[in-house]
Amino acid sequence: MRRLAFCFLIFGLFCLSANGQELNLNVKVSAPQLKLADPKIFKSLEASIQEFYNTVRWTDDEFEPEERIEGNILINITEELSANSFVADFRMQTIRPVYNSTYSTQVINHIDKDLRFEYNETQILQKSVNGFYDNLSQILTFYAYVIIGYDYESFSMNGGQPYFKLCENIINNVPPALSSSDRGWSPETKRRNRFKLIADLMDPRSADYRQAFYEYHREGLDMLADDLDRAKVVMLDCARRIGAVEQDVRNSMVVNLFADSKRNEIIDVFTGAEKKQRNSVYRTMIKMDPAQADRYTILKN
Repeated sequence: MRRLAFCFLIFGLFCLSANGQELNLNVKVSAPQLKLADPKIFKSLEASIQEFYNTVRWTDDEFEPEERIEGNILINITEELSANSFVADFRMQTIRPVYNSTYSTQVINHIDKDLRFEYNETQILQKSVNGFYDNLSQILTFYAYVIIGYDYESFSMNGGQPYFKLCENIINNVPPALSSSDRGWSPETKRRNRFKLIADLMDPRSADYRQAFYEYHREGLDMLADDLDRAKVVMLDCARRIGAVEQDVRNSMVVNLFADSKRNEIIDVFTGAEKKQRNSVYRTMIKMDPAQADRYTILKN
């Protein structure tokens, strides 16, 4: 009986731990051209990153399994510097459900190019908030909190603030020599990198972006099933306000990230709208997203 009770205790602790996990990410590592590294190292890397994201406790909040943040991570190895040193592109996509629907909205669609890191099959990835272990752990920890912060921002006004501040702390812990060799950490304001992403989010001039981002989700998307016309008005107003942030924060990464994440959604939602509203959406989005202007021509028809 005592052994049975012990088994139930262990099972209960396991369930409690599983319910606390915030992330449920699918990770894929691709390495199309290999010359130096053993291909097995990339399977190990893929499994290690997936386990790292999905088993570490990132916050003090409790999540039910169905509440976990869903998403995909694609790491494409673009260069081998040695048998265990690599350059890669890191792409992340996360979603969250829309209330009263079966639809999930894309919260983040972002790619970080030319990551440089070392990895071997015995390496243990470390949660790196208050110190520095290795560049791969630092990058993965940084993006865990970007993902959580953005998800929280979509549910509550400035809900991601604590996690964006942790991202600032992670950046500050990067050794100066590394920020020189890995330009993703570099405080070059013109470069679209990890430093600029958080700098733009925390910039007081981006305050209306963050409010509009929240309202777009909670007063726009989440209300589509209840009041379609009103929700569309809110979504368009939020898109206008987000685009206007570019006037104050030049080359804003957060505005660009919104366009990359919401482009298809906005086109889908407004394709069937009346002509005046479609034209307004078209003008708003080509100003915000000029490189993809052709994608919005359907809204003019």
